[in-house]
Amino acid sequence: MTPDALHRAHLTALVTGEIATAANLRQRFQVRDHAFAADLLRAATAVVLEFRFGPGAGLGAGPIDYVRLGAFMTELRQGGRGTVPPPDHLAVEAVTRALYGEPHLAEPLAEQRRSQAHYTALTHELSQHHWLKANPDHLVFHARKRMTVWILGRPEG
Repeated sequence: MTPDALHRAHLTALVTGEIATAANLRQRFQVRDHAFAADLLRAATAVVLEFRFGPGAGLGAGPIDYVRLGAFMTELRQGGRGTVPPPDHLAVEAVTRALYGEPHLAEPLAEQRRSQAHYTALTHELSQHHWLKANPDHLVFHARKRMTVWILGRPEG
């Protein structure tokens, strides 16, 4: 499997909730693949958060609508009750706000903690937008486009 196919398969497994498959795919990662996978997860999270907070996540949009952010965080807290381990709500808020113009909030977080927070935000929004979860190729495509903009400073083409 090519590195590109491996990353697509890994994100697809995360989107569809196939945690064991995602873990097996991560075992095939090379050292540099972990950071790439974290960035792809951040891009996918940015794409789905736009359905709640508006366009431009990770593209310089901001500031975030704090009323919508409060509702989002309330939903996360209510949905995460009894979850073991409990979601790190402060980290989720930090990575969400970071995508909307406050990147300094996510900088102190270790890569693992940022990735967990991105995954928590991603899965919550996917539970609200079932069509995205049912069409992981669509989300993976747009996440890769977002990463292209981050890397090149513009869309491909």
